[in-house]
Amino acid sequence: MNDSRTRLDKINTRIKNNPVLSLLIAVSTLVIGLSTFTNATRNLMDLLSGAEQRPAINGVWQAQVIYDWPNANYQENFNFAGSDTQLYGSATFTGSQNGILEGEITGDTLRFITKTPESLGSGPIQEAIHRYQGKMAGDEIKFVMQTEGGYSAHVPVEFTATRTGNPELQPAPN
Repeated sequence: MNDSRTRLDKINTRIKNNPVLSLLIAVSTLVIGLSTFTNATRNLMDLLSGAEQRPAINGVWQAQVIYDWPNANYQENFNFAGSDTQLYGSATFTGSQNGILEGEITGDTLRFITKTPESLGSGPIQEAIHRYQGKMAGDEIKFVMQTEGGYSAHVPVEFTATRTGNPELQPAPN
C-alpha cells in the first residue's frame, strides 16, 4: 500500500495525537510571544503610572558665587544637556569653563563634578575636584559645591543658580 502523506503531514498527525507535545508547543509559543512584548509593556506601564520624568534642566543657568577666599565673587555659568538620568555640559569655576563629569539626575536632585588645575608659585600643578549637588525647584537650583584636592582646604559653598532665557530657545545638544 502506498502512503501519499508528506513528511509534514506525518509530523502534524503525531503532534495532534500527543496532547503533552501539543501543550508544550502552545506554552512555548505563548512564552515567546509575551517575552517579545515585555519591554514595550513595561514602558507603557511606566508612562501610564506617571513615572518620574526628568526635570526641564537642559539649557543655560547663571549664579553669583562667593567662594571661601577673600574677594572671590564670580558670576558662574552652567550649560546643562542630557536625557533621562544623564547630565553633561559645562560649568565655569572662577570664570573658567570646565566639562561636567559623572553627571546624573535623580528626581529633582542633580550631581556632577568638574576638575581644574591649581598652582602655587613655581610648584607642580595639582588637580582640584569640585563636587556639585543641586536641588531644582522651578527656575532655580540650590547648589552646594565642595572642593577637594589642590593646595588648600575649602569649606562647602552654597549658591542658587537661575535659568537664563527661555529653555525652549536654548541650543540643542549635539
